[in-house]
Amino acid sequence: LETVAHVEARMRGLMAQLQEKRSIDPTRTVALPSTLEAICRRRRAQLPVVDLMLPSAGDWSVGAHPERLERVIGHIVQNALEATPEDGKVIVRLDADDDDRIRVVVQDTGRGMSEAFLRDRLARPFETTKSSGMGIGVYETRQYIRELGGDVHFESEEGVGTCVTIVLPRMVRGSLIEDQGVISQHG
Repeated sequence: LETVAHVEARMRGLMAQLQEKRSIDPTRTVALPSTLEAICRRRRAQLPVVDLMLPSAGDWSVGAHPERLERVIGHIVQNALEATPEDGKVIVRLDADDDDRIRVVVQDTGRGMSEAFLRDRLARPFETTKSSGMGIGVYETRQYIRELGGDVHFESEEGVGTCVTIVLPRMVRGSLIEDQGVISQHG
């Protein structure tokens, strides 16, 4: 059993690392379809089952540290699963916006969040609506995605659900890639 002091020390260390402007880990090319498949595969024993929708073709690579990117997107997927009843829906979708930036969209039919919580408390360290957890997952996600040149957007309605959109710059190797359809996979 961890003591309160030990947990506090761990949290302070993590906060210091998150507040550091540059990443300690080197950036590499990360193929988002593989990352999203791994995230959903790790959670396949949980209900509801995540509906993973991936583009059928194209280069969906970003520059990031693979494990850290998987962890922060995994926070968002896990939050969606925990907020959604077993007979609800969690959808993870990969697509591009009008500026050809990559979007990872995590949508659920869970309990949702109030406008006040979204405005005043979400993405602040140690703020949470859950009975367990430390309230740093969304904070870490936003910090890291912004470090990569992206952003995170939240839309939520109590009793209806939440949609989180993670926007990342596409790693371009030559010309821009066009969206060429979507295939659906149940993870």
